[in-house]
Amino acid sequence: MKRGWFLLLSVFLYGLEGQGQKPEEVLARWSETTPIEKVYLHFDRDNYLAGETAWFKAYLYSDYQPDTISTSLYVELLNESSVILSRKILPVFFGNTTGQFELPDSLSSGSYMVRAYSPTMLRVDADFIYKRRIYIYGKKNNTVLTRPKEKMTRIEFFPEGGNIVNGFENTIAFKATDENGLPATISGILKNENGKELTSLSTYHDGMGMFSLMQEEKERYFVTINGDTTAKKYYLPEKIEKGISVTIIPHPQGNFFEIHQRTNDPAYQAAYMIGQMQHHLVFRKNFTSTNEEIQGVINTKDLHSGILQVTFFNKNGIPLAERLCFVNNKEYVQPAELLMDTIQFSRKAKNRFRVLLKDTVIGTISVAITDPEYDLLPARQENIFSTLLLTADLKGYVHNPAYYFSGDNDSVQTALDLVMMTNGWRRFRWNALSEKSFSENRYVDLSYITLAGKVSLRDMKKPYAEKPLLLLLLGADSARSMQMINTDKQGMFRLDSMLFFGTTRIFFSDIRGKKSQYIDVNLSGDSLNRAFFLPALESKPPVLNSDLVTPSLSKLAYDYEAISKANGTLLEGITLKVKKKTLLQEMEEKYVSGMFAGDANKTIDLVNSNDADVYQNIFDYLQLRVPSLSVSNEGFEYSIYYRQGFAVSSLGNIPMILYLNEIETDANVIANIPGNQVAMVKIFGSFAGATGNGAGGVLAIYTKQGADITSSNSAADIKKYTGYSLIKDFYAPDYSVNLVPPEKADHRITLDWRPTISVNHINPGIPVSFYNNDRSKKFKVIVEGMTLTGKMVCIEKIISFSDKKPF
Repeated sequence: MKRGWFLLLSVFLYGLEGQGQKPEEVLARWSETTPIEKVYLHFDRDNYLAGETAWFKAYLYSDYQPDTISTSLYVELLNESSVILSRKILPVFFGNTTGQFELPDSLSSGSYMVRAYSPTMLRVDADFIYKRRIYIYGKKNNTVLTRPKEKMTRIEFFPEGGNIVNGFENTIAFKATDENGLPATISGILKNENGKELTSLSTYHDGMGMFSLMQEEKERYFVTINGDTTAKKYYLPEKIEKGISVTIIPHPQGNFFEIHQRTNDPAYQAAYMIGQMQHHLVFRKNFTSTNEEIQGVINTKDLHSGILQVTFFNKNGIPLAERLCFVNNKEYVQPAELLMDTIQFSRKAKNRFRVLLKDTVIGTISVAITDPEYDLLPARQENIFSTLLLTADLKGYVHNPAYYFSGDNDSVQTALDLVMMTNGWRRFRWNALSEKSFSENRYVDLSYITLAGKVSLRDMKKPYAEKPLLLLLLGADSARSMQMINTDKQGMFRLDSMLFFGTTRIFFSDIRGKKSQYIDVNLSGDSLNRAFFLPALESKPPVLNSDLVTPSLSKLAYDYEAISKANGTLLEGITLKVKKKTLLQEMEEKYVSGMFAGDANKTIDLVNSNDADVYQNIFDYLQLRVPSLSVSNEGFEYSIYYRQGFAVSSLGNIPMILYLNEIETDANVIANIPGNQVAMVKIFGSFAGATGNGAGGVLAIYTKQGADITSSNSAADIKKYTGYSLIKDFYAPDYSVNLVPPEKADHRITLDWRPTISVNHINPGIPVSFYNNDRSKKFKVIVEGMTLTGKMVCIEKIISFSDKKPF
């Protein structure tokens, strides 16, 4: 596989040299057109009960800073068959967003995949989008923890530099996995075809290890596993006759490298090496020596942290060897600590702690507080460090990547270097840097929601050209907004950077009063709800270790059964007598808020009446329905008056102040709303919330929403558009106000979730308080975040009775 890659690469780069392009020049062009974007999701937990809500905060990252390229993020929940169970589309601000999955109570127990991406992340390779698994306990599934009966071990070999070169000492890394793709611990013997034992080998960490081999001419080698009764032979990759041997090991300044090459063949002599990170060239080192052995140091102290790709080229720009190294300068770490103020594990007790950040910090953090007794694993296997700096740049499965950021000791560094050796570079391929790649823009960011289309006169092909157009948006979350635009000569319009949530009704209308024309609107596609081609999930998910998870599964099972029984309990023999609300009271509760909920001189319900449906103008209807209301219309200018006694102004009658959906609005805008789109009208003789207490009276008009909306025969056109997914607020009880009966059981697993804590201060201390449930005796606190400069916060701590001091 490696040999084929280098052959293709050689052919391609010969072409580059013929065109006078150096590899680093092509890389620079590639970097400009395809910047790398990454995403990480901080979930409140790693496992859930069916019927719960899974909360998450997304952090987007590009060029070592919060991502400013993408404005929309797609987050999907899939089952083992790659079927999308839920899809959330979320707006991104300053490189972050929040959301949630409402998990159906009908889900079966098992492992589910979450993936997240923005359109521009799909430009190069969809395999690099964010993926992680969460476990959901639900309906019984007896196959969840069942392992295949047949044991099977797979060993992959990865020669350092890319190839086993004949006649040189070669370092070869290996990775051993079991039948589920999880790390396998093995030991074995390296032998030649004659069965001669050359060296022993064993795994060092999570199925990975390495050994050295002096490749002899005409020899093939294989490994046998100790204790394997089948004596299966695992053959090493084929050798190549010509090439260079490369060794890279850690060094106090970065990495020490050593090259072995032949002096009699210039085509296979290293002329220079280059290092690149995130599609950016970070160094180039020329070799003036053509000796058999070249040594040196790669100084990485001034580089950003992350994966460094080192490639050795000959004088013609052909790659001879390649190696990945990990740079960990810790510059990405935002220093932070937790300071406990109050710890109480009694029922519904209040707890307080502070998140202390050092230096001047501008950014955002998210905080999750949970009961660790319900975790299936003793610690999280991924975090913001491991995702954005490591696994986001590697294809395939890396087991427990958070471990590689757990310490600075030699064992962790050696294990991380094995990850670099056993995961070939995949995000960036030299032979992909073609002219076609530079011009391809299959996926672009459209700057939030873009509404575009053509407006025509109804039942005619004639465009509604160069005229003003009113857009009234009625959101599923009861949000309302208005936009005024103008069409062009062809009746076209375009409005970008829009933000609305849920199924939204968009009311398009001419605003020229009685001269308004009947229009039809044809929208040009959907800029938000797009389909993307993505690869299917891995053939099978990782299997949980039943020895580790059984205690926690028992707790989840108990809770799930208790919730199921509670949901199925019926009140028998009890008769509840509740005074039924009037239709008008129900309307008030649905539409009216704040000061508008006060008593009005007159309230008109138009949802449960069709009296106004025949009127194209709501003012025409009101003028006939309310005798004391008069409408003055001079040209396109409307004024509404309410006769309620003697005028208090020497200037004559005072016009009413008008509100549309409780927002003060010009009468000319309201004049274009047909009667059948109005839900309620309230008329006030005076209104404390209006200028001058509404001396001329106040007219409040509410447009229909949700199921109350009906089709329109008006001059306007109404379109339905699904906006961003609705974002909910996490509910945490406040027992200080005694709203919850003390006898009501509180079995929350997530005690608090704060996804949007903004920070802008010097050495800030962020207070967090929460109430315990009825049973937790430990708290797990996860704090993650990112500053505007790209530094990251990552704290994971389990708090027990012994934690009484800062940590």
